Amino acid sequence: MARDFTSGSPMKTIFLFAIPMLLGNVFQQLYSTVDSIIVGNYEGANALAAVSASGSIQFLLVAIAFGFTAGMSVVISQVYGARDYERMKRVFSTGFIFIICLSIVLACVGVIITEPVLHLLKTPENIMPNSATYLKIMFMGMPFQFVYNMYASVLRAIGDSKTPLYFLVVAALTNIVLDIVFVATFGMGVAGVAWATLISQALSGFLCHLYVGKKVQIFKLGKGEWVFDKTIIGAIINYGLPSAVQQSVVSVGMMFVQSYVNFFGADMTAAFGVSNRIENFVTMPLMQFAMALSMFAGQNIGAGQEKRAKEGVKATIIMQLIFGLSMAFILPVVAPALINLFGLAEDVKVVELASMGIGFAAKFLFIFGLFQALNQFHRGVGDTKFAMVASICMVVIRVPATHIMVHVLQLGEISVWAGMVIGWCTVLSLNTIRYLTGGWRGKAFVSKRVNAEETAEA
Repeated sequence: MARDFTSGSPMKTIFLFAIPMLLGNVFQQLYSTVDSIIVGNYEGANALAAVSASGSIQFLLVAIAFGFTAGMSVVISQVYGARDYERMKRVFSTGFIFIICLSIVLACVGVIITEPVLHLLKTPENIMPNSATYLKIMFMGMPFQFVYNMYASVLRAIGDSKTPLYFLVVAALTNIVLDIVFVATFGMGVAGVAWATLISQALSGFLCHLYVGKKVQIFKLGKGEWVFDKTIIGAIINYGLPSAVQQSVVSVGMMFVQSYVNFFGADMTAAFGVSNRIENFVTMPLMQFAMALSMFAGQNIGAGQEKRAKEGVKATIIMQLIFGLSMAFILPVVAPALINLFGLAEDVKVVELASMGIGFAAKFLFIFGLFQALNQFHRGVGDTKFAMVASICMVVIRVPATHIMVHVLQLGEISVWAGMVIGWCTVLSLNTIRYLTGGWRGKAFVSKRVNAEETAEA
């Protein structure tokens, strides 16, 4: 069901829209988290490290397609805010064709580069075979993953955050069952959890495709309506390319960071993987409030309501501060119990390192929430090039800072998490300056189109 963000309380609107997205993200994170829990409990710390070591490589290619999906949702949210439904069908058709073709190409590239990149990242030899197996299977399932995420993005762009959640719940529960069957019953190990994820993602994509084709009239395309519009693909690329570059640079930075993690050995690789899984769940509300703000800002800018878009920023910042500061006290207390879910009670060193990293990061989660809110606002109003530059600066600062702390100052494993916080502070500073100076104005697709038409008429 589509939702209009141009009226009503900004805080209530953003909060209620974010909740289904948050729940959806919880279930989406269950894919990788359940993989890690099942592997850790049945196969041990080395198998868990193998799954963890592959994350940064997978994210590199996923980030590229996700960037263009984000560009597609920016255009749709603005066109929807302007009530241009005919053009919206053309945006959907063009974006669908582009994203599917791109995902197939990236899946092939991923399978080819898996082993060379694992070696480049100095992946410990004792986990190399399992890491390569897991990654190749995950890359083969990439097109299915992108089908779901594309449909989820366009539905959220028109205010429907509930429908993607329903299909994701079904897929996540399927993944849990298949994980247990493939690993605990059939003894397939790391390959088993990868196949379980692939099958589950294919299911969620298929269900979304059926639903949109039958129920969502504004995206229901008949004969002759499947088009590839050069003007629209230009807009999608214009908004999506900066996001894709941004996400890619961030993921390359993650790969460098993973190499520093691997430098400390398999225990640190497992600990960092576990801490990431837990932190991903904790940061989800912060990310989803920010994503809701992006859609909220896009619709309101498309409708010419700049003041209301800025009211959404204030409301989101309040929610980010409340949640982020609360987690600074709660997360360190519950961290040991969460870590033990991964079957690591006897791996004392792994538990110690993961607890240290989680406790450190928890103190700075409010900074993460603030930069996410401003960054997503800029993306929603079409200022995607700035969002790209800010995120690149985050990586440019984080990677060398981590290198200095690891190899020059020799501060030990905490350097990995400290470098992350330094990156957060960098991107928050840049986004704050951009927002306050108003450099984001005039970047929207709809306002550009309207201005062009008025100029032509004049």
